Amino acid sequence: MTGLVRLTRLPVAVVRTGIDVAVVGIGWALGGLFGVGTVLIALCTGPLVGYLLPLLTVRLPAATAGERCGR
Repeated sequence: MTGLVRLTRLPVAVVRTGIDVAVVGIGWALGGLFGVGTVLIALCTGPLVGYLLPLLTVRLPAATAGERCGR
């Protein structure tokens, strides 16, 4: 998901919703069933992740060259 966000430069909510809708579509095409709950999860998870991810991201301090080399 985050790789597609970086590659496409689209918001996290759009990418996550697209992935979820694609998975539901593939499941349906393979003969699976889906209901109201599945559609709600597919459409609401993306905006929820887009809202909460920036709030819950932990920012780590930048490491110095010596720390990265294990010194």
